Amino acid sequence: MDRNPEIEKVDNNCCNELESKGQASSTQLISENSRTLKWPIQQYRPMQVWDWLFKSYEMDGRILLRDGLITIKDIEECIVKGNCKKLCIRLQAWSILQCLLTSVKADASGIVIGDNAELTRSNLPRDKVFEWFAGPLFVMKEQLKKLELDESEEACLRKLVMECKNETPEDWNDSGYPSEDSVRRAQLQAIIRRLQGIVASMSRIPTFRRRFRNLVKLLYIEAIQADASVHHIGGILKARLSGQRSSGKGSKRDGCENDDAKGNKANENLDVV
Repeated sequence: MDRNPEIEKVDNNCCNELESKGQASSTQLISENSRTLKWPIQQYRPMQVWDWLFKSYEMDGRILLRDGLITIKDIEECIVKGNCKKLCIRLQAWSILQCLLTSVKADASGIVIGDNAELTRSNLPRDKVFEWFAGPLFVMKEQLKKLELDESEEACLRKLVMECKNETPEDWNDSGYPSEDSVRRAQLQAIIRRLQGIVASMSRIPTFRRRFRNLVKLLYIEAIQADASVHHIGGILKARLSGQRSSGKGSKRDGCENDDAKGNKANENLDVV
């Protein structure tokens, strides 16, 4: 029995359509499987980013303590009185700013958060808090890249973040900042203020605040131990120096006594003659 050519044409079209759909679905499945396999490797977890942040705060806190930009008194005021602006706001803002400067130097596409670790828009944790936190950082990194800061400017920024108000370009007049360009100063101050605003908002998160409080206590213990060690070493050195001086005086006295004895003996000999 001969088949109708029109029916055969419709059947062929249906087969072709089904075949093309099957190929598309299999391609989509392969693509999804590939993405699923790669996703856990590329995507950072929120805890990984928090750990990086607090590790940076801890390391920079020690450096600032060593260089005198944070004192034991500042830490005590933070723990006892709750006056933590210098530590909670300025320390964190400086630490993040330094990370942005490092990323600019490395010409990284994202933000360098550790050895061979880079935070980008694609591997950022899918969390609204992190999108709110990291989004402005990518923008600020590009702003810093355009400013092309030299080493003397970067070195001066640390002190400016920790000690200056950063409200107007004139606040930096007596700071020793290398550039006199008021527009350049205003741009940097705007970046610093924005960072401080982000950090202030982050510190309202209970878990973040609790973890930072533990970090402050750790820095306090280390600072007290370092101070006690310095005083102990200073006491030992002082005792040694005073001992050396007293022994030196004794030797000198003994020498004078010997000279006197020799002189007396010579006089006796003269009398005998």
